[in-house]
Amino acid sequence: MAAPARKRTSKTSSYKNTVIIRGALEARGIDADELLREAGIDPAVYGNSDKRVPFESVDKLFALVVERTGDPSVGIDLVEHMNPTVYEALGVALLCSSTLRNFFKRFERFFDLVSSLERAVFYETEYGGYFAEEPLVEYSDGTRGVHADAFCAVVLKFMRIAYQPDYAPYRLDLGWTPPAELHKKYAEHFGCEVRLGADVTALHVAAKDLDVSLTGSNASLAFHNDQLAVAILADLKKQDLQARVYARLIEYLPAGDCSREKVAHSLNMSESAFQKKLKAEGASYQEVLDTTRAELAKHYLGKSRMSISEAAFLLGFTDSSNFSRAFKRWTGDAPSDYRAKQNNVSSALPD
Repeated sequence: MAAPARKRTSKTSSYKNTVIIRGALEARGIDADELLREAGIDPAVYGNSDKRVPFESVDKLFALVVERTGDPSVGIDLVEHMNPTVYEALGVALLCSSTLRNFFKRFERFFDLVSSLERAVFYETEYGGYFAEEPLVEYSDGTRGVHADAFCAVVLKFMRIAYQPDYAPYRLDLGWTPPAELHKKYAEHFGCEVRLGADVTALHVAAKDLDVSLTGSNASLAFHNDQLAVAILADLKKQDLQARVYARLIEYLPAGDCSREKVAHSLNMSESAFQKKLKAEGASYQEVLDTTRAELAKHYLGKSRMSISEAAFLLGFTDSSNFSRAFKRWTGDAPSDYRAKQNNVSSALPD
């Protein structure tokens, strides 16, 4: 009996990922365009940064790549020639992160720009934390490993550029089990203990590495590229109300007028419809507002010349005490304590 057809999904992957795959295939002497066409991907749109590839085509392409190379571990090798700037604003922002903790949170927030086939989540633990890949689609037989390997390889490549060229995670949990003859390849590439057949694919990082200042840290440049990424994400996720609300809040907060009514009307929605749709996405207006304010506040306090009262005003607070209480609720630190921790980064920023 034939296997039942999988339900189609609206999930997509950035065409930038296909650009990376194409480069890796060409380096192996494989006709990448042929495989792209066979997977239902038009090579004529190669280089179009706004193009998204449906899950079904991505999964078929991965299956074809494994078949053509004869290498089930090819996911690791796909990023060998990857240039982080292929991800444009997101790539630059990631490399300008202040710490690995900041890097992971930024990657988690903007991961949809890379792919909506899985969710990337950073979890903190007693020993440090781990960055996990949580699939949102049902991969076909033979491609689950490629997706998991490529996820880990991309993240590690960024970490080695931003932090240390020979950086090795604390541990790698791999959500599949490669053939025995390939186990050594994984241990050598990642440089750490590899747990095969794990429930969740994840890179584990020791606490001592999470808050080390990264040499490429640049809060201003990271913030600028975050805003570009926000604009791209909002355009990409036109059905994602939270992303659209976030973009509106960034515009309205400095003027001090970010009422729910104003934001709803700017999106051509009634307040009741606005609240209902946010609730359907598992969020509330206050949660989105708090998240936006928290991220902007951390940026403002990284600039040594902006007073806490100025930051409070720009974020729509009527006084500094309300802002300070809110900031501690968001971050666990009082604004002055957070600023003290950022002194090294702030002093290194250009005027």
